[in-house]
Amino acid sequence: MGLLQRDQEAPFFRHLAETTDLPLTITYQTADSFGLKDTHQLEALRDGRVDIVSLRFMQNIAKEPALEGLDLPGMIPDFQKARRVVEAYAPTLDRYLQDSFGAKLLGLWSFGPQVMVCRSPLGKLSDLKGRKVRIASPGLAQLIAAIGGIPAILPFEDTNKALELGLVDCAVTSAASANFAGWTEHTRYYYPLAFQFGFNGYAISLAKWKALRPEEQDRLTKAFRAFSVKLWRYSEDLQRESERCILGGPCRQLRPSALRRVPVSSQDVQLLQRLSREVVLPSWSARCEAHRPGCRPTWDAIVAPVTGFDRPARSLP
Repeated sequence: MGLLQRDQEAPFFRHLAETTDLPLTITYQTADSFGLKDTHQLEALRDGRVDIVSLRFMQNIAKEPALEGLDLPGMIPDFQKARRVVEAYAPTLDRYLQDSFGAKLLGLWSFGPQVMVCRSPLGKLSDLKGRKVRIASPGLAQLIAAIGGIPAILPFEDTNKALELGLVDCAVTSAASANFAGWTEHTRYYYPLAFQFGFNGYAISLAKWKALRPEEQDRLTKAFRAFSVKLWRYSEDLQRESERCILGGPCRQLRPSALRRVPVSSQDVQLLQRLSREVVLPSWSARCEAHRPGCRPTWDAIVAPVTGFDRPARSLP
């Protein structure tokens, strides 16, 4: 349970019936409290085990590879670009989820830049060579391996112990999550390069959605749209405060620590983007096309122009 889930998501769902003036009976539970793995959220919606899920995109890409196209490693550098990518690609993902899982996307937001904390000194991206790095996605695993690092796909809840015991040298997540989970107690260096952007969404069973009258659908849509806007702002504010706490600055609601900030050079950014284009994008395209023919041309038309991936790397600012 993180701050965003505790302070924003839980109250939203508790008051959803009141907010929308809809005849809803809401039972809000965290996935682990009733045995639902976050890698099986789409099947749970399709099979009617739940009516609405807080959808972890990266954890569900094995079932719907197109979700990864929203957040290819090295593609999104900041919140502004993240919002633009979401605005462009969310309608396509909504269509895909409706077609394959009977799930309608109601909202989409980001946990913020997925950055790195390390146990030992780090000067630049290429210094990851030979180090074990905890990651959460196959795309980032490929990128770390291309640098010469050793990717370790570990569940979030197992990472703190792995850092404490030295089973991994570095780990990637949001600054807020690293702080909240205590990763900063076992690391000394903070490397704020945005490897990914950690997207999350809300999806409702299409059967439940279609059972609503048009005016009820409209009220529910507006409620989730307003909540998503609020979460974008909250996430960005939380990222700034988390970074201050990690680096020894003023700290209100998080764990104070004093990691050393590793400067991110333009060479690091260029290397990350080059590997994203040359290694991650072709591999993702193959997985997505095998699952959903036409996935890559659609991505090229919608996402590539927003991210600059429709131009040669040397043309990027």
